[in-house]
Amino acid sequence: MSNCTKALQTCLRYTFAMPTPHLTPNATGHLSVGDGHTLYYEDWGNPDATPIFCLHGGPGSGFSDKMKTLFDPRKHRVIFHDQRGAGKSTPFASVDHNTSQDLVEDIERLRAHLGIERMHVVGGSWGSTLALLYAIAHPERVTKLLLWSVFLARKFEVDMVNDGTLRTYFPEAWDRFIALVPEAHRENGDTVMRYYAEKVRSTDPAEAKRHADEWALWECTLLSIGYNPIRLEKEVLEDRDNAAVASIETHYFLNGCFVPENHILSSIDAIKDIPCVLIHGRFDMCTPPVSAHDLSQAYGSNLSLVWVNSGHTNGDPEMNAAIRTAAQTFLT
Repeated sequence: MSNCTKALQTCLRYTFAMPTPHLTPNATGHLSVGDGHTLYYEDWGNPDATPIFCLHGGPGSGFSDKMKTLFDPRKHRVIFHDQRGAGKSTPFASVDHNTSQDLVEDIERLRAHLGIERMHVVGGSWGSTLALLYAIAHPERVTKLLLWSVFLARKFEVDMVNDGTLRTYFPEAWDRFIALVPEAHRENGDTVMRYYAEKVRSTDPAEAKRHADEWALWECTLLSIGYNPIRLEKEVLEDRDNAAVASIETHYFLNGCFVPENHILSSIDAIKDIPCVLIHGRFDMCTPPVSAHDLSQAYGSNLSLVWVNSGHTNGDPEMNAAIRTAAQTFLT
């Protein structure tokens, strides 16, 4: 599950001092992809390098300039884009015509628009899910995969976030999150999520904002081993993207991410020949480490699994360092 939203990246920026890269893109644009959607994209870095498509988390978060710190603009050419409803893409927070299949084909449209034949594909959390779904659908376009904090879009991965399982580790934060949900809607993770989904789409702006903020705050709580609840609350509640993240995430997760249960592992033969590096935190409370193990077992020898003493976010020091090292050594 991608929770690497701009809100989450912002609220965890204190965990690691990342270098500031050259942030000016070579080109930017808005690409119409049909169904009333337009995608914002940036083409950044060395124009002569092998293209890298970097896929953001959420779904619904949009990409941020902090993602650029994972790459070297002298060595890497990276394409960033805001997925449907996210960031600078329009219409903002829209769930209409917004499915995993739509997002996969949007990558294809953007690839063709930029005249790219083959590329590396990278992403963390929901970005890892989308990278795998794209590679399964279009393996001939993918030269390498670099993934972190992997989410395989299985129901138990979503349930553990919304059904109270993690109350064991964050009891105060869970009590705050669940306090907004009436007892009648606390039957399981789906009923809790369905209640939040209804409220974040409320026509009452104050009610929608309150529930979107609390949705984002609970997810932010699960991200980093550098947990600071006071700073976390201040940063998260200031983020305008909470509405998009809460609306789009609940739309995806209540619909099984629009793929059959266990679809990625069941389809893994399509991508086993693509070299892959997977980085996962031993203490990831958001996407369970067993998913990284399961993907590695299914994928076989072309996947290199790197464990780090980290949480979920790429802002945690060991996770950040491992991703940057892999980008430098693997994405050539």
